[in-house]
Amino acid sequence: MTPAGDDDQDKLVMVIDDERTVLQALNLLLEMWGYRVVTAESEGEAIDRLSIAGETPHAILADYRLREGRTGVQAIDRIRAEAGAEVPGVIITGDTSTEGLRDARARGLTVLQKPVLPPHLQAVLTKVLREQSAGTA
Repeated sequence: MTPAGDDDQDKLVMVIDDERTVLQALNLLLEMWGYRVVTAESEGEAIDRLSIAGETPHAILADYRLREGRTGVQAIDRIRAEAGAEVPGVIITGDTSTEGLRDARARGLTVLQKPVLPPHLQAVLTKVLREQSAGTA
């Protein structure tokens, strides 16, 4: 695995997943790639942790199914609304229901089906960050 490109070094990535082991693994992987990471097990916790961090994430990785019947799509929508920015989002899911995934794509989110191999995740994250940088330049 190679580190994030120089342009991506030190970017903040928010990871939301209700499985602690998944959060820990993604946190370790993303930090190895040079990203700063904030993790949360729920939408509310994500909002709280970003508030404490005092900055908007450069990208959000979220599991599709979260606790209390919430979805990663809803969590990303809320973070975007709170930040007042179109933060790039990636949904990682084992779900195959086409309606929910179609909704995610319609909101401009990238959808990855589990299992996601690290090189593929890295390529997708690099792509969404570069697209965001190009859009704000």
